[in-house]
Amino acid sequence: MPDYIIIKDISYSYPGSSIPVFEDLSISFQEGWTVIAGANGSGKSTLGLLSAGILLPDCGSIRRSGEAVYCPQVFTGLSDEDISMIYSGSAQTWRFMSMLGLTDGMIADPSVLSGGERKRLQLLAALSHDPSILILDEPTNHLDAECRGLILSALSSFGGAGIMISHDRSAAEAISSRTVFLERIGGKPAALCDVPLPLGKALEAIEAAKRAGRRAYDEALSDIEDARRAMRNLSERSAAMRGRLSKSSIAIHDHSAKADVDAARLSGKDRSIDDQKSRLASRIRHGMDRLDGMDRPLMRKEGLSLEAGGYIPSVSFGPEEILAGDYRLSVPHLQLLPGEHAAIRGPNGSGKTLLMEAIRRRLEEEGKGGHLLFIPQEYTAGEASAILSRIRDASDAFRAAILSDIYRLGSDPAFLLEESPSPSPGELKKIDFILSRYDNRNIIMMDEPTNHLDITSMRIFERMLSSTDRSFSLILVSHDDAFVEAACTAIWHVRREGKHGTVTA
Repeated sequence: MPDYIIIKDISYSYPGSSIPVFEDLSISFQEGWTVIAGANGSGKSTLGLLSAGILLPDCGSIRRSGEAVYCPQVFTGLSDEDISMIYSGSAQTWRFMSMLGLTDGMIADPSVLSGGERKRLQLLAALSHDPSILILDEPTNHLDAECRGLILSALSSFGGAGIMISHDRSAAEAISSRTVFLERIGGKPAALCDVPLPLGKALEAIEAAKRAGRRAYDEALSDIEDARRAMRNLSERSAAMRGRLSKSSIAIHDHSAKADVDAARLSGKDRSIDDQKSRLASRIRHGMDRLDGMDRPLMRKEGLSLEAGGYIPSVSFGPEEILAGDYRLSVPHLQLLPGEHAAIRGPNGSGKTLLMEAIRRRLEEEGKGGHLLFIPQEYTAGEASAILSRIRDASDAFRAAILSDIYRLGSDPAFLLEESPSPSPGELKKIDFILSRYDNRNIIMMDEPTNHLDITSMRIFERMLSSTDRSFSLILVSHDDAFVEAACTAIWHVRREGKHGTVTA
C-alpha cells in the first residue's frame, strides 16, 4: 500500500522552548484512517499540523502525496475558495452534502448554525477540495449521537489517507483499526507507540506492554542484586578459607599441620569458590548489559479515592414541567437512591443541561447542597478566578496535596506553580473536582465530564466514578458511550419534538 505521508527523522520545537516536542521522529501514513491519541500537551495537534505542512520541522523531512487539508477544533467560517469548491458541480461534493444533512440555506449563513451543524459544514468544505490527505482535530467534540453518526458516515467513505486526532473511543473505533499514541514523560520529547488496533484496545495493549516491560526490568534488576549478594557471600567464605589455608600461624616445626593445609589446598575448594565468583561476575555483566538495553516504563499512580461516604441523601425530582422561554420539558418522577449512578442522555438542544440545573436547584432548596459536588460543562471567568483564589490562599501542605492530586489525574501540575496560572478548561475541571472532593461531597453532578479531557484523564475518571462504587451518588450528562457504560447503571432519556420535550427513565 503506497504511503501518502512519509515523516523521516524530524525534530520540532516551539519558539522559546528548550525541550523539543519531537526528536528524530519517523512515521508514515497510508490509505485509510489513523487515530492519534495521547494526553494534553503530548504533541497530537503538532503532529497533525506538521503532517499537513502548516508547521515545518526544524530538521528531517516530510513528504506528502497530493493535497492535504487540515480541520482545526474550532471552525471559523467558510472562505471564498471553500464556497467555490462546494458549488463546483462535483457529484462527490453533492453526495457528501447530502450525507452530512446540509442545505444551501445552512451554507449561506453559518452564523445561525448549531455547533454540530457548523462542524458538519467544516467537514463538507474540507471534502469539497477532494484532498488526498484529510487531517481532523477532535471532529466529534460536543456532538450528540445523531451528528456524530452523520460525520462518521461521511468519513468512512473518504478514500485517501485520514488522520483523526481524537479521544472519542466509539468514533475512533468506528472508522479506524490503527492507533498512534503519543506520550511525553519527564520533560522529554514525545515517544510514539504505533498499534494496529482500535483506540480502546490499543490503550489496553499499551498498558499491558508497560506492565510487562516494568516486570521484565524489575526481574532483571532483581537478578543482578541476587548475584551481587551471592558474590559478597562467596567473598566472605573465600576470605575465611584463605585464613584457614594459611601456614603463617602454624609453628615452624609443626609438619603435620602444614601437611593438612597442603592437602586442603590440593582438594580445590578455594578454586571452586573462585570459579563460582567468576560465573557470578559474568552473570552480573550480562545482566547490566541487558538492563542498559531496556527502558523501565514509568507506572504513574493514577486516580483518587473520592473519600465519600457517610449519609447520602436520596435525589427526588418531579413530576413537573420545566420552562425555558417557549420550550417546555415534561419530567416524570425521577428517583435516585443513595449510591446509584444515572446518566442524562439525548440530542443537543433537547434540555439535558436544563434538567441537570433544575435537579441541582431542588437539592439546594432542600438543604442538601452541602452534599453536592457540581462540575459544570464550562466555567465563567468569575468561577475560574474563585477556584484559583482558593489554591492561592491555601496552606503549603494543602497546596502540595493539590499538586499531587493533579498529577494523579493525568496532568503535569507545573502550571499551578506559575505566578499567574492560566489552566486549560480540562485542568480547571480537575482542580474543581479535587477541591470539592476535600469537602467530602457525596452527590456528584457533572455536565459533559469528558469535554476538554484527554484520553488518559478520561480513563482515570472512568475508574474513579465506576458504577460499582456505591459510596456516592452520580448524575452526569454525557455523549460518551464508553464513559456512560463504565460509570452509570441508569439512563434518563430526554427527547424533543418542536417546543416540547419529554423525559423517560
